[in-house]
Amino acid sequence: MEDDPRDEQTTTKSTRPWGDIFMVVRNQRCSVDLTCVKPGSRSSLHSHETRFELFHFLDPGGVLELNGEIIRPEAHDEFLIRPGDRHRFWAEGEPFRMLVVCFGEWSAADQQRHEDDYGREGKPLEL
Repeated sequence: MEDDPRDEQTTTKSTRPWGDIFMVVRNQRCSVDLTCVKPGSRSSLHSHETRFELFHFLDPGGVLELNGEIIRPEAHDEFLIRPGDRHRFWAEGEPFRMLVVCFGEWSAADQQRHEDDYGREGKPLEL
């Protein structure tokens, strides 16, 4: 795969007297979702064929599986999910929120489920 400018996507923290601004995305074509995960629930293990995703965790308490590695992010940790990366996330104790920034054209057909707790493995994504 050729180098992609999204490989270098990082959040910039700007500190002000009244607090902090986390500049997640600037000047890029993207889709942004606020994802809220319920305790004891997890997403399917899935991958995307073409799109990149930037996961920006807003709260602690989430767990991320990324290509077989288990990660316990803190608030404002972020991870770039590349096409082909197998990933899923869940909440063990408390609910958590994360921003999901999708780079490239968002399409339900771009998602492939590999494992699923809800019987949806191999089925297309429904909105």
